[in-house]
Amino acid sequence: MLFLLSQNIVYTPFSYPYSPIFTLYFQDQEWSLSLNDVGFDGIDPTTLDRQAFRSWLHLVVEKEVNHPPKSATFHNRHIVPHKLGRKVDRKKIEYWLDHIHEYMDRRLELPIIYTKPLITTEKLKKLKEKKLSSYSTIFDEKNESRSKNIYLSSKAIDHHILLPGETFSFNKVVGIRSLERGYRIATIIVKGEYSEGIGGGICQTSSTLFNSVDQAGLKIIERISHSKEVAYVPKNRDATVSWGGPDFRFQNQLNKPVLIVSTVKKGKITIEIFSSKTIRYTPKKVPTPPKSVLLLN
Repeated sequence: MLFLLSQNIVYTPFSYPYSPIFTLYFQDQEWSLSLNDVGFDGIDPTTLDRQAFRSWLHLVVEKEVNHPPKSATFHNRHIVPHKLGRKVDRKKIEYWLDHIHEYMDRRLELPIIYTKPLITTEKLKKLKEKKLSSYSTIFDEKNESRSKNIYLSSKAIDHHILLPGETFSFNKVVGIRSLERGYRIATIIVKGEYSEGIGGGICQTSSTLFNSVDQAGLKIIERISHSKEVAYVPKNRDATVSWGGPDFRFQNQLNKPVLIVSTVKKGKITIEIFSSKTIRYTPKKVPTPPKSVLLLN
């Protein structure tokens, strides 16, 4: 086959005099590819090896540009705005390859598709529109070790967001209770007897959370009572937890995300559940907590 490129010069597909360049740019980055390297003969677009081109696009361009969206969240109770995800618009680039003569040997702005995360900054702001529940229990703040453990576990769950269908695990969210992480040795219950152990007191956090979650009508997945009655919640309204052992787990079966807000102040831990005003839920009535507690607990 012969191609007439001018009045005086005739070329075959394999005698094209130069290597066309395909150049993309995005912000301050630029990538160039010699189309001869992916089989293009300079004339017939069908000679371009699409698979080889896609490999170059993925390994060289997309790995630098593509990233998933990131939901807005809270850090120290302050909103961290969401970040849009972005990915190369391959469909548009495939169109350019179909019409390669119009797009080679020029700088082309990389086509990008932007995607929103599940929770945008705007949605996050709406998570405090409606209070679904609130439950408080009291403790002896003079017991510094136990108070410290309650504070640390409360801080770990504070402003945690649970998406629709998602399951909350107390052990997973709070993490291992260790001296290295600041937890202290305090009273715990083992096989119906009082003992000493790292993290004593965190069960008050999990028990307070259980009552608030139950009040909000969320679905309880796993909850075990202590082997000995505790004083900070009504009988059988506690939730014992232990690293590598019992866990407290519940699911957000509702139609909107929920926000857990946990506050410790002056010998009281208060856990509230919030969501947007459009949430559909059925609250439950739960027993009120004791107004005084044994110092041992």
